Amino acid sequence: MTDDEAKKFTTDIFESIKKSTTIEDLKKIPDELNVPIKNRMNLNFYPKIKFNIEPGEIHELMENNLIDKEFNFTADLTSRIKDPLTKLLYATLWKNGDLKKIKYIIKGIIDSEKEINDQENALVFYQFGKYLTKTTGQPIIDQHVIRAFALYSSPEKKEFSAIRKLNVLNKKHKSFIHNYKYWFQSENLTNELKMTKDYSYHIDKVLFAVGKTIKISSNKKV
Repeated sequence: MTDDEAKKFTTDIFESIKKSTTIEDLKKIPDELNVPIKNRMNLNFYPKIKFNIEPGEIHELMENNLIDKEFNFTADLTSRIKDPLTKLLYATLWKNGDLKKIKYIIKGIIDSEKEINDQENALVFYQFGKYLTKTTGQPIIDQHVIRAFALYSSPEKKEFSAIRKLNVLNKKHKSFIHNYKYWFQSENLTNELKMTKDYSYHIDKVLFAVGKTIKISSNKKV
């Protein structure tokens, strides 16, 4: 796929999203615009999250000394876990070295009802925390979604290739994230769609697949 083909493909996808008024409209887009099945979100790895987490629940954990003021798990947490499912999930985080990542999700949950632009790292986890509250206008972001949005919104052809090589989100990409969230809440989406429960999740599924489809590795020739 050339840069021009990737740009047209991405633009066509976004135009279809903008016209959508129902979840069913969104679900049809990958088939109608021939998004490769191999690039679509695997629901075995990413099943839909049906719960939400409210800031008050985090404050309760802090009051019970399970999370400290820096939003990390406290040292004695493991001696207080009784539920086997919680034990398994904690053990998985521990084994993967991911315990410290939790604080960014927690901070996102705490900040979910306000837009604070001073977050400089772990932007994906921070925004994921905001998404978990299911607050309106707080979508999931990741490299694939932002790659797709950046290519769609960029008017500069000379930037297309670099955008398609975007691999890890960091503070250099904060403007893309900010603009995507603005687009997500703007009149670019129909009011009917924005009033539909879980529309954020279904847009994410579409753009995740688009971003994977247009991606090129840094050493791949187009």
